[in-house]
Amino acid sequence: MNRYDLVLLGLILEHERSGYDIITEIRDRELDRWANLSTSTVYNRLTTLEKNECIVGRSERDGNRPERMVFNITDKGREVLRKEVLKHLTGFNDDPRTLGFAFLFGAENKELIRTLEVHERRLVQEIENLEKMIAEEPRPTLYPEGPFLNCMSRDHILVELKYVRAAIGILREYVRAAIGILRDPIRNKKLDGYFYINFGNRDFENFNQKG
Repeated sequence: MNRYDLVLLGLILEHERSGYDIITEIRDRELDRWANLSTSTVYNRLTTLEKNECIVGRSERDGNRPERMVFNITDKGREVLRKEVLKHLTGFNDDPRTLGFAFLFGAENKELIRTLEVHERRLVQEIENLEKMIAEEPRPTLYPEGPFLNCMSRDHILVELKYVRAAIGILREYVRAAIGILRDPIRNKKLDGYFYINFGNRDFENFNQKG
């Protein structure tokens, strides 16, 4: 999975940005905690993404400031982003999943729900498997509820399952709001920004009108 391209395409989908804008946004949101994007990496990936026709750049000048290149996402870039978001949501550690949730607007709500529901079933099955192993293995004196590592794995997955189910619930509310079933304007407004990292607010529906 390419977390670098996920972050760059996601930020450009929000609105057109220059390389400098992207670097500033990554630092402000502390996205480099999950994707260690150096300045050189950002510009190298932008060059590659443009070469692969995922983004298009145009040169612009603001007053006396130096000329800069501003990038917009293409249809091909939107499709690449959609696939990366869906893959990251069901990754094997917290970092990819965090980025997947941060850029959910790169895929359609119903597709996100289907992907998370499949992941939910896998998590439930994994918990059942671990519970069986815990029940069958000897109890160590260190941890009466043990075995220690299996218990730790189970508890970690239980937490993930909790948040996957919460995310499914929130996304279903987005779908209900989009088709006019959820008519509470206060509740609709509260939906905005649920999956934003660290600060600010995002009008989710501006990016995802198809439901």
